Amino acid sequence: MDAIIDGGVTLPTMLLLVLALGLALGFEFVNGFHDTANAVATVIYTHSLRPMVAVVWSGFWNFLGVLTSTGAVAFGIVALLPVELIVNVGSAAGFAMVFALLVSAILWNLGTWYFGLPASSSHTLIGSILGVGLMNSYMAADRAFGEGVNWGKVQDTAMALLVSPIVGFVCAGLLLLLAKVLIKKPELYADPPRDKAPPLWIRGLLVLTCTGVSFAHGSNDGQKGMGLIMLILIGIVPATYALDLSARQDTLVAVATNAKAAETVFLRLAGDGPRANPEDAQAVLSQYLRSGQADHATFAALALKSTAVAAGLDGVKNVRDVDPEARRALRSDLYLLSETVGKMDKAGLIPASEKALAASLRSEVTALTTFIPTWVKAAVALALGLGTRSAGNASW
Repeated sequence: MDAIIDGGVTLPTMLLLVLALGLALGFEFVNGFHDTANAVATVIYTHSLRPMVAVVWSGFWNFLGVLTSTGAVAFGIVALLPVELIVNVGSAAGFAMVFALLVSAILWNLGTWYFGLPASSSHTLIGSILGVGLMNSYMAADRAFGEGVNWGKVQDTAMALLVSPIVGFVCAGLLLLLAKVLIKKPELYADPPRDKAPPLWIRGLLVLTCTGVSFAHGSNDGQKGMGLIMLILIGIVPATYALDLSARQDTLVAVATNAKAAETVFLRLAGDGPRANPEDAQAVLSQYLRSGQADHATFAALALKSTAVAAGLDGVKNVRDVDPEARRALRSDLYLLSETVGKMDKAGLIPASEKALAASLRSEVTALTTFIPTWVKAAVALALGLGTRSAGNASW
């Protein structure tokens, strides 16, 4: 936190940061005790582990799951957010959206937990993000309702959420049928006797599955909090968190080189059409990410952002050499450039001869902007683990 204080953050901003981080970690804490029963129900019901031992064991593996996660899911969740929130995360409207989605997700999780309703924290958070995106478009006079939500990413995420229960149902049914064919012990398929544990090898399998579910829950659900915390940090303290301060020099050189090459390509694709003004380039690209409608001005705006990125990293050997005040703007340019190129590539608007350049550019930008500091992982791991541990007898 010294780096934050040294950056000249005012007391009100620091209070805003503490409140936002508290909400994000609060969501992970609630997520922990809300989803505890998913992991421990079988070992408690079968008397394989005592309830308190099962909860502590599950919390420990949730904690390890978060610490060893890669961060890929974290930024996948961020990609669902409206483009205005990501580009202008430091604005009042941006923080209003962050607070709204976190508070609503926490309240829903608490409500479903209190009434014993089976519900997924992942579905809850994604629903909150979609709600924020839809209301943001509804309140904006210059766009249609629903414009601004990353529907392509929503479709991919919704398909995963829809398919997962079906896959789990089918696989569980097939494994049960296979077990009945291979293991001829009727007592294994009947309700367990009261206060009597199953055979040792069955107990071992049940504890192993409890461990795996807990670890997977931590490595997956913990990343959602990481992504939101990073969004908060980028908005409030961009000098420290907008770009990866530990990025290697070859990464910076690669981004600058690819951006220069991309500028030439985009100018060619723009043709003789109208050129976007530098001050309008962000609005043009944001509109494309909302609507998916590209024209000559879109490619011209991409060329301008490529120029800005190349100029911002020209001769830079270390991210710390970039002016602290310029890091948020540079990250915004990198985000718009990378996301627009990715969307155009999927839409078939990038020529086949330039696909390798587009992929290389996006890969290097990802290396520079998608990172999770160790302390963020540790904080989320602790919140999720303590939430799981605190569930106690109320989780089943």
